[in-house]
Amino acid sequence: MKVQYEKHSREPIPSFYYGSRQLFHVHARGEEISATIHSDQKARTRIVEDQSIDWRARDQVKKRTFAAFSLRCSKDLVPFMELVRAKYEMINQEATGKQDEQRPVAF
Repeated sequence: MKVQYEKHSREPIPSFYYGSRQLFHVHARGEEISATIHSDQKARTRIVEDQSIDWRARDQVKKRTFAAFSLRCSKDLVPFMELVRAKYEMINQEATGKQDEQRPVAF
């Protein structure tokens, strides 16, 4: 984790990394907490094609290079963490050079 600062307000922004690649960052303003994940074209393509990720989250990534989520309760974390997992797995595959075994998701 690294703490970056917003240019104008100097607000601290915790950012979470895997190696040198950013997974996501968090904004906390008063009671409002939001998390944003950024993705390059390769990550966007993989996320959009991954049917195990909620379609609303995939739709956000398809439209823009980032997806922002307002986190009000623990249920709000699920679609966001699915995106983080997909990005983490992609970065891990690039780093190790091996493909992860695709397992069915249990419900």
